Amino acid sequence: MRSGYFHYISLLLLFAFAGCIQSCQSDARNATRIPPVIKKSKTQWQNDALLSLTDLINRGIDSDVNYFKRARIYFDREQYAEALDDINESIYEQDNVSEYFLLRGKVNRELGKIDNALEDAQRAEVLQQSSPELYILLADILQAKSRFREAAGYLNQAMKMAPYDGSAYYVKGMLQARQGDSLASLSSFNYAINVNPRLLRAYEQSIIILRKLNNVDQALAVNEKAISSFPNEASLYFERGEIFNLLAKPDTALINYQKAASLKSNYQEALLQIGTLAIHLQEFYKAFPALEQLIKLKPQSKEINNMLGYCYEKTGDFTKAREYYTTALTLSPGDQDARYGMYRIRLREKEGAYSNFYPEEAPGSAYKLLDTSRVKINVIQPRGTTNIRVDSSRKAKIE
Repeated sequence: MRSGYFHYISLLLLFAFAGCIQSCQSDARNATRIPPVIKKSKTQWQNDALLSLTDLINRGIDSDVNYFKRARIYFDREQYAEALDDINESIYEQDNVSEYFLLRGKVNRELGKIDNALEDAQRAEVLQQSSPELYILLADILQAKSRFREAAGYLNQAMKMAPYDGSAYYVKGMLQARQGDSLASLSSFNYAINVNPRLLRAYEQSIIILRKLNNVDQALAVNEKAISSFPNEASLYFERGEIFNLLAKPDTALINYQKAASLKSNYQEALLQIGTLAIHLQEFYKAFPALEQLIKLKPQSKEINNMLGYCYEKTGDFTKAREYYTTALTLSPGDQDARYGMYRIRLREKEGAYSNFYPEEAPGSAYKLLDTSRVKINVIQPRGTTNIRVDSSRKAKIE
């Protein structure tokens, strides 16, 4: 009995000791375990980087470098105005770094400042920058300035260094389009979009070429894909309006032109199309906001003055209509549209002035119209032919 009891106690002690050893090993493993890495999205990473860089800039630490890093983040986020401000600060602090001028050249290209972009790119080249990124930028700028031979030279050099770069294929597509090879250019743009889905200009050029080829279905498909990536880009809605114009759907086209103008208030092409289509649809009140905005941008345009004059004429405001027609005639004294407009206004005003002299229109008038059915009308007969004798004794001398 006693031996069994001691055997039972030893087993309990053994199990307790084993449990203690296991718990100690578990604690040791937990103490040395590496916690899982928290993965951040690109947006979160950029936000954190912007906060950190801003703090360093405010503290005056490596200002030019940190402005440059922050400008690159802004550029990647397509915040080009902010990127330009920062890269200008970098160049102000340090004006002999080629990367700074390269980035500013790219920013200016996206902002449409072609001459400034070329100046920056050439400065980067002088500072011994020799990256494919620079050569692609130079090729893009030069093709935009119609200097195709120089652009092709830089592009060939860039594609040797980076044969699969999406931006290089965009420039290649532009050069092919300029040479009239539409199908090859579409292929290049499609490759550029697949490699870099954020390449807005490749979408725009594809849509324009497809529209000009009357391939409206494919143009509409590319346009929809572009709008899904760039929902606030005015040019894409303008092109959508152009496509629906080709499809003879002016109402839908007008809606898209209005969307483009709402996203970009000084979009002259969109404003002009709104005015033109609204007049065509005889919806003159829809034309007024666009044309009045446009006349502020182009006050010396006789066409816009005539369009406004016509809208006011059709809505019965002859005073305003006369003002715009008069301006159009001042700008172009022989303009027929303005002359006809003034003539129509005079006729309408005369009709209004003499309307009370028509007895049938006067209520309760004592005048009675003559019943023409009771009036006998004698038909005037033509006179007979008169024979005049010729005096043969007189001779006529013909010289």
